[in-house]
Amino acid sequence: MKIIEGFGFPIDIDETSGKIKTVNNNQAVKQSINMILKTQIIEHKIFKNYGSELKSFMFGIVDSNYIYSFKKSVETAIKKWEPHVNEMIVDVKSSAGATSEIEANIEYTTDISPTIERTKRKININN
Repeated sequence: MKIIEGFGFPIDIDETSGKIKTVNNNQAVKQSINMILKTQIIEHKIFKNYGSELKSFMFGIVDSNYIYSFKKSVETAIKKWEPHVNEMIVDVKSSAGATSEIEANIEYTTDISPTIERTKRKININN
């Protein structure tokens, strides 16, 4: 079994040990996926291509092409930047109205553990 470890975000201090809190294995992968999807490409100062293009979907008109493009953008970013994800299913849902939202529900397995993990990313389209 692989063991990967990294700092927990937001960075916080562990009250018992006094050290910076860390995450490992599948929790580290989930945190990595969320950071990838929250970071717009060119937003990272060192790695200009790191992240996703999800913020560019704000203020869009939601139709089948929009949903397909959003789904592909999520899949592409995760495949490019998170090497521990083996299999992934992305399901995209949208809500209509004055405060429209689009949500990607992501199910995946990793090369660390065969357990199915889940995370989601929401974007307010009209805000």
